[in-house]
Amino acid sequence: MRDLKARFLALPWVYDTLGALVIGLISYEEIARFSRVDETDRVLDLGCGTGQLVPFLRCCEYLGVDTDGSALARARRFSAPNIRFIEGDSWDEECRELNPTVVLMIGLVHHVPDDTFRSIVRRFKETAHALCRIVTFDTTYLPGHPFNNLLSRMDRGRYVREPSAYEDLFQSSGLCVLRKEVLPTRLRFAVYIGYHLALDAGAVLTGATSRR
Repeated sequence: MRDLKARFLALPWVYDTLGALVIGLISYEEIARFSRVDETDRVLDLGCGTGQLVPFLRCCEYLGVDTDGSALARARRFSAPNIRFIEGDSWDEECRELNPTVVLMIGLVHHVPDDTFRSIVRRFKETAHALCRIVTFDTTYLPGHPFNNLLSRMDRGRYVREPSAYEDLFQSSGLCVLRKEVLPTRLRFAVYIGYHLALDAGAVLTGATSRR
């Protein structure tokens, strides 16, 4: 039954419409604000899904990657000369050519086990010409948020973590937290934890968690 529910929720229209209503209307404009992408950035968006974030980004170049062909078919409505999408997990050469300044992992980390995440980070280190900034945004468990925690347990992602567990994973992967923020949905049914990460070990924690 869990697999059946996961397949249903993964349908692009269901994910974009019904899923957004259940969690209380996620704000992609707010995610874009948190991501701090500007017009000079080259963006690699891993797990871009249906591309709902694209209209809110202002960047020089954008490459969306996802393994779900049906989601990408919907995402390609946003295609433009500087915006393209590729299907599959073989993105290393495209990453090398793009030389991203920002890597987005919006809603990705809570879908992958620790070893897979570490493997992704190793691939960045091997393919990126410069040390780019990584932005993550994920479902999380938080004290004092019982309804959010219930929704988190029902999430399709099987690796929802508490903030401390996300941070331990980042540290063990050779990443430093530059900034973190807790962002609620518009109706405040659910809350998410967002991070800005760097590959260089000299970075320090500069952002404090904020609630809105």
